[in-house]
Amino acid sequence: MNLKDCHNFSDFRKLAQKRLPSPIFHYIDGAADDEVTYARNTSAFDDVDLVPNVLRGVEEVDLSTTIFGKKLDLPFYLSPTALQRLFHYDGERAVGKAAKKI
Repeated sequence: MNLKDCHNFSDFRKLAQKRLPSPIFHYIDGAADDEVTYARNTSAFDDVDLVPNVLRGVEEVDLSTTIFGKKLDLPFYLSPTALQRLFHYDGERAVGKAAKKI
């Protein structure tokens, strides 16, 4: 499996599991303690249906949204996860550089 073969979240997860050493994959993929919050979040996401408006309003695409009263041009967040050098040599600095480009 290659990156070009990834079409959904599950595909990306399978690719990561194939490419990363097992302890690193499980650190990134896992959750804390009994994973109750992880299960609830996954269940809540599974309950959402994304229904696209196919071929409607495509001349002006607007990805912006308002979260907590602040308008974001693109709702994309980066969160600290600690030990990021496990999967990138520059660790948290790489995330900071990526965030600056957004």
